[in-house]
Amino acid sequence: MTRNLQLGIEENWNLQYSSSVPSVSYLNDSEGKAIYQKIAQIDIPVAFDRAIIAVSITTDIPTGKTWNYAGYLRRTLMIGIGSSFVGKPEELFLSKFNLIFFEDLNINYFLSLQVPRWFINANINIYQYEGKDTTNVDDTLTRIEQKIDDISNYSSGA
Repeated sequence: MTRNLQLGIEENWNLQYSSSVPSVSYLNDSEGKAIYQKIAQIDIPVAFDRAIIAVSITTDIPTGKTWNYAGYLRRTLMIGIGSSFVGKPEELFLSKFNLIFFEDLNINYFLSLQVPRWFINANINIYQYEGKDTTNVDDTLTRIEQKIDDISNYSSGA
């Protein structure tokens, strides 16, 4: 079953969340450099209702360092007895749009992020795909329905 998407059209993406989360500097080491507290789990206060999102995380990278890992993302659903994690955590790349396809459960969900302990800030942007999302089965059914409508219209007109 082929999925028909229009991911390359900018208008199909809606920015749902954008934030900058700083770490807290609480001490200085013996050389006078700041020591930062680990950024706690970031709970995104937005309900998502589509199965495709794109997540971008950036941070200040110290001179001479090469970082690629941006942490992980988890999906949470509210069920009758509380919140529940769904699926495996999604690992994220730093300074890239991470395209994530969730299983479509036809229910709103929430996200949480955990960035690496060495991040002193995290700039987060989460977009939701709102464009065409059909399968070849959906398209075939639409064509069949149109043919039935055409036959019905022809029969009633004769």
